[in-house]
Amino acid sequence: MKTEQNEMKKAVRFFVITMIVLLVSSICVWGFQTSWGKVHIERIYINSQDGTSVSSLIYIPENATDENPAPVAVIYHGRSNQAHSNDTWSMEMARRGFVVLSPDLQGGGESDPHIDRGIQAISVAEYANDLSFVQKGKLNLIGYSAGTATVLQTYGAMPDQVNSVCEVFGPFMMAMAGGFSNVDTNFDLIKSTADQYDWHFIGDPQACLGATSKMSGIKDLTAGKDFDRNGKIFRYDEVSGTLHQTGNISNETIKRIVSFETKVSDAPVKIANDDLAWKPQQFFSGIACIAMMFLLAALVNLLMQSDFFASAANKIPAGGAPRKGAKAWALDLLFSLVIPAVIFVPVSAYAIKWTGMGTRWSEFITSANLNGIMVWLIVLALIGIVRMIIRDRKAKKDGVSLTLGDYALDADGVTKIDWSKPGKALIMGLIVAIFVFTWLWLIEGFAGINYQLWNVSTYLKISPMRIVRAIPYCLIIFFVMFVGNMTQRILPSTGNERKDMWIAVTVNTVLTASALFVLLLIQYGGSMIIGTGQTIIPQIDIYGTGKNTSSGSLDFAFGYCYMMGGTTGVVTYLYRKYGNIWIGVIPASIFAGLVTLASFTVLS
Repeated sequence: MKTEQNEMKKAVRFFVITMIVLLVSSICVWGFQTSWGKVHIERIYINSQDGTSVSSLIYIPENATDENPAPVAVIYHGRSNQAHSNDTWSMEMARRGFVVLSPDLQGGGESDPHIDRGIQAISVAEYANDLSFVQKGKLNLIGYSAGTATVLQTYGAMPDQVNSVCEVFGPFMMAMAGGFSNVDTNFDLIKSTADQYDWHFIGDPQACLGATSKMSGIKDLTAGKDFDRNGKIFRYDEVSGTLHQTGNISNETIKRIVSFETKVSDAPVKIANDDLAWKPQQFFSGIACIAMMFLLAALVNLLMQSDFFASAANKIPAGGAPRKGAKAWALDLLFSLVIPAVIFVPVSAYAIKWTGMGTRWSEFITSANLNGIMVWLIVLALIGIVRMIIRDRKAKKDGVSLTLGDYALDADGVTKIDWSKPGKALIMGLIVAIFVFTWLWLIEGFAGINYQLWNVSTYLKISPMRIVRAIPYCLIIFFVMFVGNMTQRILPSTGNERKDMWIAVTVNTVLTASALFVLLLIQYGGSMIIGTGQTIIPQIDIYGTGKNTSSGSLDFAFGYCYMMGGTTGVVTYLYRKYGNIWIGVIPASIFAGLVTLASFTVLS
C-alpha cells in the first residue's frame, strides 16, 4: 500500500512539474510575441470569394485605432506550412506597430486543402484592406518560398491597393511564375545564398542575380542597394549563413524584412532593425516543445496509477541477455543508422512519385513529402519484421520457445495476447489527445500563441479536418512504432534502476533519430559550407529539370528526428515501468499523428 502511495506521489509530481514548465514557458512565449500585452493576437475566420472559410491569425498592436490607422502587412507562408510558421516575422512586424495577418493557405493549419491558395490569399488581403484601423490602399505583402508566388497572384488581383511586395527566398519561384515585370510597387527580393531550390532551378548566386536583373529590367543590379524602378524602391538582398528552410529563424533575414518594411511604411513604434525578440521567443517555444514529450509520458504514467489502467501492466520481461560488446553495437548501428540512411533518398523519392497529387493515393494520404518519409518508415518496419522472423526461426532451431515477453508485449511465458491491455492503452491515448488538444486550444484562444520551434516541432490546436487527414498517418506510425519497439534493447545493468532507465531512454532516443540527423547534418551542413545552394547528397529528379539536386522529403524531415526520437524515448520509459509496449506505443502513435505531425498532413 505504501509503495502504491509513493508511486502515486511520484506520478503526480512528474505531471505537476511538467505542467509548471509548460505554463511558465507559455507565459514567456506570449510575453515576447505580444510585447508583453501591447499586441493582441487572435484567430479569425474570413469568408473567401468562393464561399469557403479561410483561417488566419491577426496581430493588432495597441497603437492601431480607427483614429490612428496603422500600416498593415499580410504574410503568406510556404508549402507545407501554416499561419504559425511565420510567428517570428509577424511578431517583429507587430512590435513595430504594424497590423499583421498570417493566414492558413491550402491545407495549412485549418484551411481547406482543395481550395486554390490564390483565392484564399486574395480574400485575406481584401479583408485586411477593409479593416477600420489600418491604412487603406497600402497593403504590404510578404511571401515566403511558395508564398512568393501567392504574393504575385494577390498583387495581380488588386495592384492599386498594394504599397509594397517583399519576396523572401523566392528567385526560383519568381522565375517559375514568369517573372515580376508587371509589379509596379516597392519591391524587395531576398535571397539566401545557400538556397538549394534556387540552385536547382536557376543556378548559383551569380546566376540568380543575373536572372533577377533580367526580370527587373535593372542592368546594373547589385545586392544590398536600393534602385529606382518606375519611381518605386527596388531592392535585391542576399543573405548568407542560412538555408532555404531556415529563413524564419535567420537573424539577418528578419533584419532585412524589417529594414525594407519600415522604409516603405512609417512604423508607428520606432525600434532598431537589429532589436529582435525572436530568439527568446524561440527558446521558450523549444522548452515547451520538449516539455510536451514529457507531458505525454507524465499523463500516461499518471493514468496508470488508477486500478482500471494499472491492470494493463505486468512484470517487466527479462527480454533475453543484455546487448553488449562491439558486435551488438555494430548491429544496432547498422539497422538504426546505416541502412535507414542509405535507403532514405531512393525510397522517399519514389514514394513521392507514387503518392503525389493526381494519384489515387493523394486523397487518402494527402502530403506527398510526408508520404516519402512514411513509406521509408514502413520499409524499415518490414526490415524489422524480417529480422524478427530470422530470430524466431533461430530460436526454434535451438529448441527455445519464444513468448510474448520476448517481443515486449507481455510478461515472460505468456503466449496469448490479453486484448484488454491494448484496449486500455487506446483509451489512454484518446485521453492524452483530448487533454493535449484542450491545452493547445486554451493557449491559442486566450494567449494567441502556439508552440513552434522553427520547423523542428509544431503543435497546433484541434481542427476536425486535420484529425481526419491525420488518421492514415496515425495508423502508419502505430505500425512502425509497434514493430520497431517489439525488440526493446536490453542494456547492461549498472545496478541503479533509475540510472538504467535514463540510459535506455537516451540510447533508444538517439539511435532512433540518428539516421535522419546524420543525413540532415551531411546535406545541410555541407550546403552551408559550399554556400551556393548545391546539395551534397544526390537526389532523384522528381521535378523533371534534369538535375539531381532536389532534396525531396529530406526538406521536411527536420521534425522527424524530434518526433521519432522523442516518442521512442517515451515508449522506452513506459515499457521499463510497466512491462509492455502497448501502454507506450498506442498513446505515442496517436500523439505523433494528431499532434506533432499536425502541420504536415496537408496537400503539398
